Amino acid sequence: MVTAYIQVKVTPAAIVGYKGIAETISQFREVKSIYLMSGQFDLALMVECESLREAGLFVAEKLSAIEGVLDISTHFIIERYKEDGELLTETDERGIYNA
Repeated sequence: MVTAYIQVKVTPAAIVGYKGIAETISQFREVKSIYLMSGQFDLALMVECESLREAGLFVAEKLSAIEGVLDISTHFIIERYKEDGELLTETDERGIYNA
């Protein structure tokens, strides 16, 4: 399983604003979470895919095809150290992570 954090810059849709685009994006099965953000990008997505190829196809064929999407920045999670408040790895006496 591949998890990606994707930032999306959009042009808000007339009348429905950011919510309309967020609702469209949220219908894809790959999207686990979606947030309206401040900063350079408007929306932040947490996406889960079976492979890097599937994640690439999601961005290239689904996300980028949505009207109003201007820019996409994709970041893949390489390793998890802490999640939902739970430490997932331990460190040795030097502070080095051990899986």
